Amino acid sequence: MTSASDNGSEIERRRRDREAALRGRLRRRWISAGIVVAPVVCALIYMFSIATPRYEAESRFFVQSASGQQAAAAPGAASLITTGNAGGMMGGFVDGWAVRDFLLSRDSMRQLDQKIGLRQYLVQDGLDPANRLAEDASEDALYRAYQASVHVSFNALEQIDVLRVSAYSPEHAMLLSRELIGLAEDFVSRLNAKGVSDKLKVSEASLRHAEKKALEAREALTAWRTEHGNIDPTATVQMLLNHSSQLESELNNAKINLDKIRALGNNDHPMLRPAQMQIAALQKRIDGVRERLSGQGNTEATLLKSYEGLRNAQGFADSNLTLAQQSHQQALVDTLRLQRYLSIIVQPVATDRPSSPRMLTLLLEALALGFALLFVVRVSMSLLKGLRHG
Repeated sequence: MTSASDNGSEIERRRRDREAALRGRLRRRWISAGIVVAPVVCALIYMFSIATPRYEAESRFFVQSASGQQAAAAPGAASLITTGNAGGMMGGFVDGWAVRDFLLSRDSMRQLDQKIGLRQYLVQDGLDPANRLAEDASEDALYRAYQASVHVSFNALEQIDVLRVSAYSPEHAMLLSRELIGLAEDFVSRLNAKGVSDKLKVSEASLRHAEKKALEAREALTAWRTEHGNIDPTATVQMLLNHSSQLESELNNAKINLDKIRALGNNDHPMLRPAQMQIAALQKRIDGVRERLSGQGNTEATLLKSYEGLRNAQGFADSNLTLAQQSHQQALVDTLRLQRYLSIIVQPVATDRPSSPRMLTLLLEALALGFALLFVVRVSMSLLKGLRHG
């Protein structure tokens, strides 16, 4: 009898142990399920009771330059050469990143706030901690809210900027998107003004200097002509040279005539004295012309020297002016190639349904968080059990 009762008690003890182990496993499973489901439940409560819906407006644009447009217009094989211009591609790459960085900057936020009063569109006094912003929030808090509302990405391959703006209503999202595109256009215009100013500064200064020198040279030549009463000393010298040549010819003829008279052997010939007087008069006139041309004092040669110096200075100044004008014209053409402007591919259009919070994404994140918590709890329990038994 004693042996039978001992066997029955052992069976009962084992049954109770199995039931206790089963209850422990069930309890652990319920705890594990609770740990996994708790973040999901919290996410559902947040989504349907606390979260503030946000609407998103997306727009696409790119920065285009005149040089890139000309390259795109090149036909046939020429377009393969022009569109492969590394400078144009690099320019669009740099401009696209510049616009992106500007739109995400604090400067852009301040300009937008001054323009439309950004704070009124981002203030939210609800219970949602992710979207809460007080009316008297600091600029840093406003900038964090701005960063959460404005997202700009740049596709380096297509060189396209994608602007996504989220707000608490579709109308506000579209308004903020349009105003940000306007700020981007102003930013590109300022880039144009800076590039044009730097490009034209040197050429305009060179052109003004050349114009000043050309004007001074013309005024100096005019003053010389007025002072000496001579429009063109070159023509005067040419006229005197022609006159001297004519007198030389007449003098030769007179000497030939005198030699013919003397050949008659008559010292009392009536034409002898007039012939001698004609030769003397012609020689005197020739000497006078030569004296006027290259004698002492204010001669035609001296006047011609100073006049030619002024003429050469004016020619040099006019040549420099022509080169400066051509250089300035080329600089203007180059600045036209530097011109950039914002081309809008897709106008901002807001979504009809809230874009955030995204239910599926939030639930998956909560579920992943639950499994992570479960893993941490199990590892911690295993470590505690090992320490307890060790």
